[in-house]
Amino acid sequence: MHEKLIIDASMAIDLFASKDACRAEAAEKIFRCTSSNDISIYAPRLFLVEVAGVLVRFLSPNIVNDIVKRLSEEIMIIGDDLYFEKSVKIALATGSRGADAYYIGLAETLNAPLATSDKIQAQNARKIGAKAFYILNRRQLEELIKLLSCKE
Repeated sequence: MHEKLIIDASMAIDLFASKDACRAEAAEKIFRCTSSNDISIYAPRLFLVEVAGVLVRFLSPNIVNDIVKRLSEEIMIIGDDLYFEKSVKIALATGSRGADAYYIGLAETLNAPLATSDKIQAQNARKIGAKAFYILNRRQLEELIKLLSCKE
């Protein structure tokens, strides 16, 4: 069982503002799993900026501020000193977006699986051998739930 999980901004965005029931349900399943199984969630500091920048397009700034505050209390936010160089190497090796390379770099540094609703990010992570799960793919969602030893 993994006691750590890396999530990207797409997971929080799907949890709080998805207009697609399948996306929201997949994110909810992961968050329920982690909270009921004492699994720590980690994200790069960039996560909070990405979440705020997207959610404020759909929700009031006050609500988004409350969400960001709550996420910063419930998720281990990690500064990039630990994984910056690795993230640059990942970006060079995969051609991934810079933000995606941060999540992948953190996952590699902490040797923890990465959960994402971003198919390209998951593909790029797997290119370098990282454990990444595109949770909108039912099989990958089930694999992650199993890896985390969660009951569905």
